[in-house]
Amino acid sequence: MDSNEEVIKKRVVEVASPSGVSKSTVIIIVVLVVIVAATVVYLVNRNANRLVDMASATQSPQTIVPQPVPAPAPVIIQPAAPIQPATVIIQQPSQSSIEKQLTSSNEDANLLNLASKKLDEDLELGGVVTTVNDARAVLTGAVGSEAAKAKAEQLVKAVRGMKSVANRIVVAG
Repeated sequence: MDSNEEVIKKRVVEVASPSGVSKSTVIIIVVLVVIVAATVVYLVNRNANRLVDMASATQSPQTIVPQPVPAPAPVIIQPAAPIQPATVIIQQPSQSSIEKQLTSSNEDANLLNLASKKLDEDLELGGVVTTVNDARAVLTGAVGSEAAKAKAEQLVKAVRGMKSVANRIVVAG
């Protein structure tokens, strides 16, 4: 062998093809499945539309009957009747004897309270005791002068609602 000559060795390697399906085959199968699914959906929709059309065709059309419009009722305007005031009867309710006693007792208590306040305002009249029954006051106790005795009577007589005053105050001094 000559050195100028090159020896070329060829090696042939056979590669075994992968077992299974190629990529292009998978793509074709997917496209076919999509086409079949779209066809099924189209046919189902078409059948549903046909059924709706058939159902509406078998129903009888509704007849619209125009109704007459009623004439408006006449409006009658009458003058208002003159208004007369109602008769008012005011009558005091009758009170039982117990109610009268309770009312009288409450009034007496109010009168006693007012009389006592007026007497308490004056230091000179601190010894005066007041009792009230049926709006009639009785003054008792002791004061230092006739002027104080008269003043106590005058203050109690000035209480609104008091009918009379019996002055039994004693002047000590």
